[in-house]
Amino acid sequence: MALKIDMSRTYDRVEWGFLKQMMIKMGFGEEWVDMIMQCVETVSYSVVLNRIPGTTFIPKRGLRQCDPLSPLLFLICNGGLSTLLRLEAEEGRLKGIKASRRGPSISHLLFEDDCILFGEAMERGITTFERVLKEYEKCSGQCVNYGKSTVFFSSNTAEPVRATISNQLGIRRSNDAENYLGLPNMIGRKKRRAFQHLKDRIKTKVDSWCTRLLSQGGKEVFIKAVLQAIPTYTMSCFLLPLSICHEMEQLMANFWWRKGQGRCGIHWCPWSQLCELKDDGGLGYRNLAKFNLALLAKSDLGNLPSYTWKSIWAVKGLLLTGLRWRVGNGRNISIEEDVWVPNGEDLLIKKIVNRPNVIKVEDLIDNRNRTWRARLILNTFSVEVAQKIMQIPLAFSSHEDFFSWGARL
Repeated sequence: MALKIDMSRTYDRVEWGFLKQMMIKMGFGEEWVDMIMQCVETVSYSVVLNRIPGTTFIPKRGLRQCDPLSPLLFLICNGGLSTLLRLEAEEGRLKGIKASRRGPSISHLLFEDDCILFGEAMERGITTFERVLKEYEKCSGQCVNYGKSTVFFSSNTAEPVRATISNQLGIRRSNDAENYLGLPNMIGRKKRRAFQHLKDRIKTKVDSWCTRLLSQGGKEVFIKAVLQAIPTYTMSCFLLPLSICHEMEQLMANFWWRKGQGRCGIHWCPWSQLCELKDDGGLGYRNLAKFNLALLAKSDLGNLPSYTWKSIWAVKGLLLTGLRWRVGNGRNISIEEDVWVPNGEDLLIKKIVNRPNVIKVEDLIDNRNRTWRARLILNTFSVEVAQKIMQIPLAFSSHEDFFSWGARL
């Protein structure tokens, strides 16, 4: 199970004594700690009533909002909760989860004032969580908001166990695809349901603007700047189902061809044609499915990957066909196994003379003068390939080789 804990008024409840002791335990110097505590304790407030400030008073706890030091000091306070959970895990009273079979056990995740705890859906795990949270509340001054906290269970947890744990903790249970920082907390088999909120947000925007008189130029700006920006963040983390992408594009197409006062219009050309470059007769709209692939990064798939990891891995083939090496020092580029010569077809090149000592591109570069070794290149490759190699510019100073995008979708 996973507990998403919501702390009530986190900054306002920080006990100054707890903060000071945490900094001392972490090994900060006494002079430095005193200086930080002066920044924290030398604060005063006054209540403004009817534009008239009241009497100034000095608080006894809390961190100032919008103070650049406050987030960092709060992380130090969170270290107390992290230490308590780590000790419980080391003593065997708390069992976390593993992202993979050989991965480390994770008992908690902390992000600013948000906290997610992982443990067994058993009485031992519940008792441990209750004891740790109460001890942390007593020491730090924090207070768990059980009304806004939620508990998630795996599909293997029996319904009576779920009800017992939820009632004992006083936390509502939820297995729905709730959002956290704009992304769904959990993604199961119903992936369309997890990303349905993106389509709903676009539909809400379209419905609120469909009755307004916008020119075609205004609609173009609205689609590019507002509608197509809505799913961007989510698409950078997940591979969206194609059906969701097509439905979002359908909403945009309907908005583009719609007449005044919300009347439907005729689609004079397909959306795919509108996604072409303006030089090619289109309007430069994004193909959401391809844009989704472009936003995802390359990584190893691993064993029994999650949906999130498979989303990242989905673009491997696309990147391998489109990435090209750009020559820096040439140490990482294989002459015959990597694509690095811009020859119009991006094919691998071959040596016409077998030279065992010429393997990497750095073997073709005179690093003292930062020039190509012309005689070696002409004696190793065909004249056509040699000319293309020597046309590749070299920087005056040596730097690492890097990838660049050399293909068009």
